[in-house]
Amino acid sequence: MDTDQQENVEAAFSLPNELIAIVFDELDVVSLLRCKQVCRLFHSVISTNVQLLYKTELFFGRLENGRHCNLDTAGRLRACRQYQQAWNNFSFPDSRFINMHDGQAWELSGGVLCQATQTGLTCVQLPCKIKDIPEREWTIKDFGFEIKDFTVDTSQELIVALEIVDAIPNRTCNVHLRTLMTGEHHPMAVVPFVTHLLSDMHEELRFLIQVCGSHTAVLCQERGDDPNSRLVVWDWKSGQQKLFIQDSDLRSFSFVTEDLLLVGIVAVASDETPPRLDILSIDSFSEDVEEYKDVNYICSLGYPKMKADVIDMLIRSEPTPGWSPSQTVQTPFFFARSDRIFTITMRVSPERNPTEECTILIIPLSTIMAQVELSCNTQKRIVPWTAWGPNGSYMLLRNPSDTWVCYVYGMKFIQLLPWKKGNSARVYDFNKHAARRDVRNEQTTEPKLLWKRLGMPQSLNSRCSAFAEEVYTYLPGRVATVEVMPSDASSHDWEAAMIGEDNIVLVSVHARKYGYIAM
Repeated sequence: MDTDQQENVEAAFSLPNELIAIVFDELDVVSLLRCKQVCRLFHSVISTNVQLLYKTELFFGRLENGRHCNLDTAGRLRACRQYQQAWNNFSFPDSRFINMHDGQAWELSGGVLCQATQTGLTCVQLPCKIKDIPEREWTIKDFGFEIKDFTVDTSQELIVALEIVDAIPNRTCNVHLRTLMTGEHHPMAVVPFVTHLLSDMHEELRFLIQVCGSHTAVLCQERGDDPNSRLVVWDWKSGQQKLFIQDSDLRSFSFVTEDLLLVGIVAVASDETPPRLDILSIDSFSEDVEEYKDVNYICSLGYPKMKADVIDMLIRSEPTPGWSPSQTVQTPFFFARSDRIFTITMRVSPERNPTEECTILIIPLSTIMAQVELSCNTQKRIVPWTAWGPNGSYMLLRNPSDTWVCYVYGMKFIQLLPWKKGNSARVYDFNKHAARRDVRNEQTTEPKLLWKRLGMPQSLNSRCSAFAEEVYTYLPGRVATVEVMPSDASSHDWEAAMIGEDNIVLVSVHARKYGYIAM
C-alpha cells in the first residue's frame, strides 16, 4: 500500500460513525454485507445503524419502503421484523368469517376482497395490525348495469367492470371505469367506458381482466365448438386502443411490465407442438386487428414435449408491476416490485390415463427478463425448454381451484390440502434470500421454523404422465405446511385457499362463506 492509499484508509477510519453510515447507505445490500466483514468498525456501524438495518431487512424480505407512512425509521424497522417473524411462524392472530353473496364475480387484490351483487359491489379491506391497516367495509349499491365480471386496482382506486349489452348478433361489451370507493366515473378516465364488439358465434364467454398502470387488458374466450379468443389492451385514461389480437391458440396472459405481456399459446391444430409462453411488447402494435400468426413477439419460451392434450391454461401473478398501496393505506412497506413469480396452471388429458392431470409451472420475473434481454437484437427468438426451464422454473403436480385462482402473491404460492379435510395448506416461498437466512438460523431459532428448504431437482415424470421427456426443475426457496382457521360449518370444510400480502383467505362455497386469517 502506497502513502496516498494509507492516508485515505486512515481518513476513512477517522470519520464519525454517522458519516460512515451515510456513505454505506449508498451501497446495495450485497455490498453492504461484504463491508460488514471487513473490520470491527464497519461491522459495528452496519449492525447498529437503524437505517442500514432497515435497508437490510427490506432486502431479505423482498420488501419496498412505503412512501405514505408517519412512522420513523426505527418504527418501520420494528414493524418489518415483526412482519417477517409473523410469516416465518405463521402467526396470524386475527380471523373472521365473511358471508358469500349470490353474485358470480369476485376479486381479491391489494388486500381488498370484493364481491359483485347483481348491479353493485361489496368490499372488505382486510386488516394488518403490524402495518396499522384497519378492517374496513363499504358498499357500492348500484352501478346502473348488471356486472358480468370486474377487477380492481387499489393503487389507482380503480374498478374495471364489464357490462354485456344486447344479444347475438349485435352483442357488445362496455368496459366501465369507476372509482373503488364510490363507484362514480373515474376522474382520470377521459371517457366513462370503452366499447368492444363481441363474437356473434358463441353464447358462453369467459373473461380475464387485468390493470397495469395506464393499461387495461381484457381477454375474451369463447366456449363451445371452434372457439376463438380475443385480447384487447386499452389506455384506460385516454380510451385509446393499443392492441387487438385474436386466435384460437391464445389461452391466457399476464403483464410482465406495463409494456410487456406474457401470453400462453396452445396450438389447437398440432399434436406435436408443445405449449409455449410468448413475450409481446404492447408498443409494437397498432390499433388494427391482428391474427396471432402475424404477431412479432420478442421471444417464445417452450414447454417440454408433451404426450397429452391441453384442456386449459391459466397464467397468474399478483400484484401487477408498478402496483403500490393506495395513499389511504399508510403502510410502512410493501412487496418489492423488483421480482415476483408467475404461475402457469395447465390441465391436461394424458393419452393412457383416464384422469386429468394438472401441473403448475412457477417462473420468477427474473427468468423472463433474462430471456427478454437475450432477445434484444432478434425478433421471434425461440427458446427451447432445456435452455430456460430446468434451472429457471419450478414445476409442481397439483390441482388448484379453477375458480378461486388468487393462489399466488409476490413470491408465495398456496394450496389447500384436501386430504387434511381443508384444515391445512401448503405454502411455497421462492424468496431465495429468506430461504438462505432460514438455513443460517436453523440451529439457533427457537421454536424451530415451520419452513423447510426446497430440495435438489427431482423428476416429475414418476408422478405425471403428460410429458414425453424427463422434466427436472429447480428454484431456491422454502415450503411449509400450516394449520388454517377451522370452518364454522361442521358439515362443510374449506374448499380453496388464497393468499395476499398480509393474509390468507379461505373459501367454502357449500357453506357460502369466506374466512381470513391476518397478522
